[in-house]
Amino acid sequence: MRRSLFAVLAALFAVAALLVGCSKSSEEASNPLPDAASLLQESSQTTKAQQSVHLKLTVAGQIQDLPIESLEGDLTNTPAVAAQGKANIIFLGQRLEGVDFVVADGNLFGAMTAGGNFQDFGPAADIYDVSAILNPDTGLANVLANFSDAKADGRENINGVETVRITGNVSADAVNKIAPQIAATGPVPGTAWVAEDGDHELVQAKLEPSEGNSVTMTLSDWGKPVTVTKPAV
Repeated sequence: MRRSLFAVLAALFAVAALLVGCSKSSEEASNPLPDAASLLQESSQTTKAQQSVHLKLTVAGQIQDLPIESLEGDLTNTPAVAAQGKANIIFLGQRLEGVDFVVADGNLFGAMTAGGNFQDFGPAADIYDVSAILNPDTGLANVLANFSDAKADGRENINGVETVRITGNVSADAVNKIAPQIAATGPVPGTAWVAEDGDHELVQAKLEPSEGNSVTMTLSDWGKPVTVTKPAV
């Protein structure tokens, strides 16, 4: 009797799996994913024209020469390239949380203690220039324009935005322009989450220079006015 019950349950599970598979196939057939290359091209053009964005950046694993664990802030390139926010960093072997940072006039300023005075750490590019993400020629727009073997492999809701998830490889040159610290020597696996509707804004991007080690950038508030004040030091 127990064997009979198991047989009935197994049959029910098999039928349920078949129905789910058929439903998914039917949905994909009636609402196919858009062409990945076209979507990336359109998103690249949209990104290239943007002048500001809110960014959440997280580093998984460890990327040598990139002293950031995570950061959140606002970026702008109007009237000048600048950024401001807070970051968790590794500084002189110590982990510091909630460090205030400002990028202005090409230099990186940081307050290493809560409520402390800002220090000028010199050219941001020598450490990490987060403002470069918005550069129309070397930032995220360039990353999107340099995907190879791009494939739309699913839909995903990111912070309330319906996106198409696109996987592929990003050229070493494009990776090193947006994050020289990665020092890529060959194509880097990348994923882009692009809004399916509207102007196909970029919602999230991920670069994985080595297995288990990645940088993920989540983007919102494209075009929202941002004012960055250069700190007095």
